[in-house]
This record gives sequence, C-alpha cells and structure tokens, in this order.
Amino acid sequence: MMVDFSLTEADVRLMDMARAERAAARTVSREIDRIPESETMANEDHAVVAGTVSPHAALKAEKEPISGPYITECLMTMVGHHEFTTRPAPEPFGSWIVNEFGDPAQVEAYGKYRLVIGISEPSAGADPSATTTSARYDAETDEWILNGEKIFISNINRSEGAVVLAKGEPDASGKRPFFNFVVLNETRGFKLTPPMRKLGIHYHDLGGFVMEDVRVPSLAKLERGFVNVQARFNHNRPVIAALGVGMVRSLLDFTHGKLAESGIKVDYAKGRLARSYAEDKLIRMEALWEAAWSVIMRVKWLEEQLGKGALELQTESAIAKAMGGKATRQISQGCMELLGAEGISEEYLAEKWFRDARITDIYEGPGEIHRLTIARKLLGYKKGELD
Repeated sequence: MMVDFSLTEADVRLMDMARAERAAARTVSREIDRIPESETMANEDHAVVAGTVSPHAALKAEKEPISGPYITECLMTMVGHHEFTTRPAPEPFGSWIVNEFGDPAQVEAYGKYRLVIGISEPSAGADPSATTTSARYDAETDEWILNGEKIFISNINRSEGAVVLAKGEPDASGKRPFFNFVVLNETRGFKLTPPMRKLGIHYHDLGGFVMEDVRVPSLAKLERGFVNVQARFNHNRPVIAALGVGMVRSLLDFTHGKLAESGIKVDYAKGRLARSYAEDKLIRMEALWEAAWSVIMRVKWLEEQLGKGALELQTESAIAKAMGGKATRQISQGCMELLGAEGISEEYLAEKWFRDARITDIYEGPGEIHRLTIARKLLGYKKGELD
C-alpha cells in the first residue's frame, strides 16, 4: 500500500490563509515585541487581522475534503506560526475541559467563561504528582476550600477564571486524589500575580495566581481529575511542536537566503567530504526538521484514528513534543551560529524567532519530562522508578 502525502485542495487553501495571516502579523511583529509584558494585549483580534476570517475558524467550518481536522490543524500551524497572538484562543484549555467533560449543569454554569488551566507550581514545576495546592471539603456549606499558588499560566490576564488542578485529602489508602475545580477571577481569596518577564514571546500573556481559603461550590468540582488534563495535553503537545518547527522553518529559510547572498548555496548532490561546514550543517538541520515533521504528522494521523486527545496517544504525543522541541532548539541555535552578526541584528527577525522558539521545548511540559515518559513506557518502568 502506497503512503500518499498529497494535500487536498481545501488543505492548500487553508494553509494559504494561515500563511497570509502570518505575513500580515510579520509587518508589525517587531513593534509588538517591544511592548512591555506589563501591558496585556486586548482580548480581541489585532488590527492587522480585524475583519478577516480566522484560519482556524475556517478549518472548523470547512465542508470540502481535508486530510483530517487534526492533521490540517498542524499543517496550518507550521506554515502560519504566530509572529504574535493575533487573535484570542478560540477555546482556552480550561474552557475545553469544562465543555468536554463537565456535566450539563457545569457546562451551563461555566461553559460561557474563558477559562485557562492552572497546573504548574513554584515548588512542583511541571510534575503534577508534586502538586501542593490543596482542596478540603466543607460539609456544612457544601463547598470546597482551595489553597495554593499556580505559575506559568498562559493568557491568565486575558481570562475570566481557571480550571485548577488540586489534591484532595488522603483517602483510605493514604493517597491524595487529583481534582479539577473551576475558579472565577472575582472569587474572594483569588489574586492574580504580576505578568512574567521573558526572554522571548513578549506578546504572550504569562502569569499566575494565589489562592487563600478560596471557597467554590461543589458544582465547580469536575470529575476525572488529571485524566481530563492529560487528554488535552495529548492533543496540544504535537501542535506546540508544530509551532516550534514552523518558527525554525522561517529561520532556516532566512539562513539559506543570507548564505546564498554570500555565495554559499547548498548542493545536496555533493558528498559529505566535498561540502563546506556551512553546507553540511544546513543539510543536517534540514534532515532534523524533516524528522520532526514526520513524527508530528504520524501522531496526528493516529489521533485521526483514535479520536481527539485519546489517552492511548500519551507516549506518541510525548515523542512528538520531545522531538519537535529538540529540533527547534538545535536548529535555531545552528542557524544563529551560521548567521553571525546578522543573526542578532534587530534589522531582521532572526533573533526574535530564536528567542520565541525556545518556549516550544518548555511549555505543555519540557523535553526532559517527555523523555522520561517515553523511557518509562519503553522499559516498562512505573512512575517513581525512573527519575
């Protein structure tokens, strides 16, 4: 059976829409990059795309045949990677959990809000098992009392609340179960912390919050705890990898162009010993880029078969994220080495791409965590046996 990598007409059209939006954003991306992080961007479409149809809204409404919604989404992300956040997220992480897994009463009560996800903590990092945020049930008032702090939360200052991962009181076996709670920003005891300063993605709202004796009704407790979060991660992580791979594609193309101006043009037919250092490095980076692309496409193909965020995708999703993050770091670093002074000049966007791309190996779980996940699966270890 032949493997067919050809795209449908609708795929091509949607990818062209994503490219056009990226091109529009690029005209003001340097200006956006200089805005202090303390100035949160408006929760609306940016002026450069205002009045146009969102590419991802067009994907959702597409009636013509496509390669699959999850495959096409990743292809669009690669070619239309954000120069900055031109539009609010259509369905934030927390909102998706409520609408996907909440019961009818919870969807009615909280489904209308823009909700982010609160997982990472100052003392726990990206390891949910180390979560210290606590949840205690008050039987007299039928409320849950939450205490803890969350950090590294995307779009928290542009949201109306968060789905918070917390640990309940020990059960009969001594284990503290995971719970998810919906907490709205105006809840008493809930306090946002200042936006975080970052090396890159200056346009990206990143912050946190503190909860001190926050009381939420029993209705705010979502079922299935961390399982819901993992399902979203299984879908998101390859998309984040695609975002990074898309960023360094721009950097690779820019590097090819600048070296060509200096008389260095890659001849792929040359043997290794006949190539210059720059040619050999570019070819190796291109190979790494294609390997990452292939891994991402494979996991999205599997998702088309198994369903969105299927729990069976956990290891494959981790492989895509780890591979995409590794490729992003190594290719961006390699391009900057070849570009020299031109790479760090603000006359070009190369240094911005370099700074922005680093995050794709960190958020949605850093590469180190994913490599542990993969190793445990392949070697048959349980959590805690391989750290």
